[in-house]
Amino acid sequence: MSDKEPDKESHKESDKQSRREPLRQADPQAPAASQTTDIHIAIAGLGTVAQGVLDIIRDNSDLLAQRAGVRLCVKRIASRSAKDVDLLGAEFTTDLNDLVSDPGVDIVVELIGGEGPAHDLIAAALAAGKNVVTANKAVIAAHGNALLAQGQAHRLAFEAAVAGAIPIIQSIQDGLVANRFEHVVGIINGTCNYILTAMQKDGVAFADALATAQQLGFAEADPTFDIEGIDAGHKLSILLALAFDQGFDFAALPVEGITGVSAEDIQYADELGYKIKHLGIARRSDKGVEARVQPTLVPKSSLLASVDGVLNAVQVRSDQAGDTLFSGPGAGGAATASAVVADIVRLAQQGTVQPAEFSRPAQANLLPLDQVVSAHYLRIPTQDEAGVFAAVTQALSKHQISIDAVIQKEPAGDEASIVMITQPAVESEMVAAVQEVESLAQVHGQVARIRVENI
Repeated sequence: MSDKEPDKESHKESDKQSRREPLRQADPQAPAASQTTDIHIAIAGLGTVAQGVLDIIRDNSDLLAQRAGVRLCVKRIASRSAKDVDLLGAEFTTDLNDLVSDPGVDIVVELIGGEGPAHDLIAAALAAGKNVVTANKAVIAAHGNALLAQGQAHRLAFEAAVAGAIPIIQSIQDGLVANRFEHVVGIINGTCNYILTAMQKDGVAFADALATAQQLGFAEADPTFDIEGIDAGHKLSILLALAFDQGFDFAALPVEGITGVSAEDIQYADELGYKIKHLGIARRSDKGVEARVQPTLVPKSSLLASVDGVLNAVQVRSDQAGDTLFSGPGAGGAATASAVVADIVRLAQQGTVQPAEFSRPAQANLLPLDQVVSAHYLRIPTQDEAGVFAAVTQALSKHQISIDAVIQKEPAGDEASIVMITQPAVESEMVAAVQEVESLAQVHGQVARIRVENI
């Protein structure tokens, strides 16, 4: 696809037309109450989400026709192999190109996952003039700038790429469009939230909570994508781009997973009045826009602290609407399929999901992490001897780090832990202070450090 700007006048005229009319017109001779528009779709993939889409079309076709005035007809399905699934009369193929080349297909639905073939399919379908729906967060996070280039942004919908059934993208783009966003903060990976919830409620170690999540199907056999924060990073890069008019730029995001969070940290956080959640954070500050994915201490009284298990939640603060919380199932075949079908219907009705004229920057312009200001939780392993606490506080004070709360536990043998919450400090100063603390002779090993957000 060319990155050159299309002819503006012809583009504006075609864009106006796409906003005025659905993809296909209802029969004007039909009775008004029964008028529906047939929309022919092609689905790439036959996994859990694709099967969920087929189930919705089979079970709720009449409901969609009544509510939205469209009837979804599955014309083609492409997958590596046929499965024992009701294809609703669709023609099966193993060639993704068949979905693009069929002139009778109105909307291509990409549900194969991954970046390579999925990206190529989306790009080819858009180039062929077709509308596209995808649940692929990795493709949008990595290639969103090119795929949403001027002239075709109105033909690509991806609500299901972030937070499953929660309509967070539509809310940012449409429902809250009159607002200037101050922060978008979310629990956007159900696997991490399940693990941290199990550690907090059951007192189990990280490895045990992960094993249970895998047994229950909440975590993959290789959970790296989830527990190292990559999945959440893809989702946050999308929310960041849409809410703060940034480029889709996953590589610019600092990303941390939850593998370093211990049962001790969960316990101490609880005693201090906090829960540990894995958050995607995008915020407007006086210095610029901040964005990062990280384990975070949040007050027990906060809205996000009450979101447990595999649920997702996104809290949005804006200048006119104030604080709004969107919560619900963030994954699963039925929940994700619900968002996919909503995008199909919206494209069928409107022909657009966002202004095609918006020119998005190529990169995310973010405040460097070392300039971000936040409070911190520190767990410092020390010897049990007089003067240790004084030495630690002196090392912190050299870098203007003040203490807000502290816990000193009874020693186990000749070792003890000093646990504290600091006052907000610049990241670079906090890093230097922790390095100085770790250099003390009385300190054994690494200091556990988790940021604190009073959201």
